[in-house]
Amino acid sequence: MSNSRERPGFKTVEIEVATRCNRSCSYCPVSILESPPDQRWMDDHVFGHTISELAKIGFDGCLSYHFYSEPLLRRDLDRLVSQAKAELPGAYQLLYTNGDLLTDDRYHVLVEAGIDHFIVTQHDNRPFPERRSQIVVMGADLTLTNRGGVMTNVARLQKALSVPCHAPTDMLMVTFNGDILLCCDDAQRRNIMGNIMESPIEDIWSSPRFRRVRKLLAEGKRGAAGGICARCSNMEYVRSGENYYSHLRNEDQL
Repeated sequence: MSNSRERPGFKTVEIEVATRCNRSCSYCPVSILESPPDQRWMDDHVFGHTISELAKIGFDGCLSYHFYSEPLLRRDLDRLVSQAKAELPGAYQLLYTNGDLLTDDRYHVLVEAGIDHFIVTQHDNRPFPERRSQIVVMGADLTLTNRGGVMTNVARLQKALSVPCHAPTDMLMVTFNGDILLCCDDAQRRNIMGNIMESPIEDIWSSPRFRRVRKLLAEGKRGAAGGICARCSNMEYVRSGENYYSHLRNEDQL
């Protein structure tokens, strides 16, 4: 690790509390990937350590609980949300879900635990209950990407290869076992930058490899960054600090 620490600047953290999904959508890597083949749950020790590491750096950005998975498959999700709320009181907690398991009772329990906003991807185009602090997005309205070249059925956007990407600068992706990935598009988990159980967040963030990739991507040099970046069509993070739902926190505070 580098002796010169760089203060982490990410504004979003995604924690993989479960590894599988109850659906297999054609545009999602879950439909074609088998890793991990079985449901894996993030251990309490890994979750607690991750939250403690975030508390050490005073994280107060957006926190969510998915990675190509359905977080509501965890029956104790409200317990994890409550723990995060207690240790990260300034964080804004988002729940991304397909909505299949989001009953009224579950909704109210999670709101009480600390979820600030729900983002539901509704795949069946059926009426979905209206609720406060909830967005319902129909599958047809999604902006699809090829997820680092994995989804060959999604058109590749050539122009994406010459524009900046701030995903590894704006977000931290922590998998169920504590691995920190380059970004959320690494569906095959090939770009592991470190493990939060082995090194502090600040050391992983400041590593020469992580710094180099972030710099190249910020300059729009996806090809030079290599790996999934050279094949990725995602243009959600062209401008730092912006993504599809970056406005929610400000709107909720009005």
